[in-house]
Amino acid sequence: MKREASNATARRALVSGWRGEAGKRFYLAFWLPALSALWAACFALSARYYRGYEIPNHDVSDLGDPAMNPKGWWFWAIGMGIAAVMTIPLISYASRRMEELTIMQAGGGRRLVTFGSICMRCACLGLAGLALAPQGPRLDLIHVISGVVAMGGAYLTLLLFWGAPLFKVQQMSVARLALFSVSAWWAVAGFLVTQGFRFFAYGELGHDLRHKGESILLRFSLWEWMLFAAVTTSFATLLALLPSKVETGQ
Repeated sequence: MKREASNATARRALVSGWRGEAGKRFYLAFWLPALSALWAACFALSARYYRGYEIPNHDVSDLGDPAMNPKGWWFWAIGMGIAAVMTIPLISYASRRMEELTIMQAGGGRRLVTFGSICMRCACLGLAGLALAPQGPRLDLIHVISGVVAMGGAYLTLLLFWGAPLFKVQQMSVARLALFSVSAWWAVAGFLVTQGFRFFAYGELGHDLRHKGESILLRFSLWEWMLFAAVTTSFATLLALLPSKVETGQ
């Protein structure tokens, strides 16, 4: 009886967590670390089979290219699929907290939260698309579109959640907003500066630097990885900084 009761409690906890209804500690101490560990393990296994893989010189999607990584690409695909599924509860939790925080605001602020939630769910679809359509000649167009949807959807969410809703919430201090802003946008600024320099100085866009002796910090692949790191850490930062309770008691 005790075991059955314990199992029932565990199932209810997981269902609640999946719906985004668990507490912040559950997501920060269990769900997010589990997602990060699984994702990192899949990427590490994929990179293990890719001889000579280097972050500054190889794009993120190169790990999932069957031609470049015939033995390890499917680890990368599994990792993207795991991320697409396991991010959904985190989005549900963040959306619920944002809705509670903005309940007393004008309709415009609440609509930004709704649009942000939709964009982040679109980002999950993009991750799923990357998993199902690996980089390569046959599926390259779908792969590129999926990548744009995944990264673009995530950053649109951060922009919408970072803008009017948060700046009008008393529970969010200036220090918290600054931390969230830096975690989200430092890589965007770096990407625009470095790739903008390449474009105007050399006419290069969307591929690695061809000029020997130039700084490694100008590499496109490096900044693609930086964008990937920033969007994941900034979303985790948002989860950590959102207050667990609001003054209205909603």
